[in-house]
Amino acid sequence: MTDREPPRLRAAYAAFEGLQTRWTDNDQYGHIYNATYYTLFDEAMTRALAAIGLPDPAPGKPILVVVENGCTFFRELSYPDALTVGLSVTRLGRASIRVEMGMFRDEDQDEAARAYFTLVTVDATTRRPLPTPPDDRARLAALMPAGARPAQVGAVAG
Repeated sequence: MTDREPPRLRAAYAAFEGLQTRWTDNDQYGHIYNATYYTLFDEAMTRALAAIGLPDPAPGKPILVVVENGCTFFRELSYPDALTVGLSVTRLGRASIRVEMGMFRDEDQDEAARAYFTLVTVDATTRRPLPTPPDDRARLAALMPAGARPAQVGAVAG
């Protein structure tokens, strides 16, 4: 058995997005297919970022690309579970952002799965990393967990 962090509670997250499982999400064993978790987490992250105006779709504005992700499973989920995905920005470097998410069934208080996505701010044309603009950093800081200070997040190199 590995030493891994136990499931987190909803209070660990700063923002929440509701999602509904679909019949096609289940695999032959009657639970959500593991790759589908990534799709659901990505959907929740995209919605949360769009709610704060990121990325800015204006021409010439930087975009965010996923460079790494991972998922830990704690309990099975299946259709017709209603889900809530909690989301927090846990690291805000010069160009990189780490978003951690917990997936909750219905009104459960402890997560059934946890994922992280590392994003990098890049030039929309060249796809080369560049510093996250200050106004984007401020919007991302609003997604930090309760009690975290923006100075802590901004101090991490990226």
